[in-house]
Amino acid sequence: MIIRTLIVSMFILLTALPASAQLDRLFKSLGGDEKGGGLSDVKIGSGLKEALQVGTGNAVNLTGKTDGYFLNQ
Repeated sequence: MIIRTLIVSMFILLTALPASAQLDRLFKSLGGDEKGGGLSDVKIGSGLKEALQVGTGNAVNLTGKTDGYFLNQ
């Protein structure tokens, strides 16, 4: 049991490291580094508001119809 847990944890660690590097590269390409550039607070706020509006609209359209909530698997 201990060996199985050790193998699974090593697998998770080895697969998480490349994903972390890819996220780092993505943030740098978006201008998330400390050397100027990047997104302003206003632009981030407007993007979040738009994402909330779209998500809320999709949820209302899906659950607002007859049996849209209770019969949704």
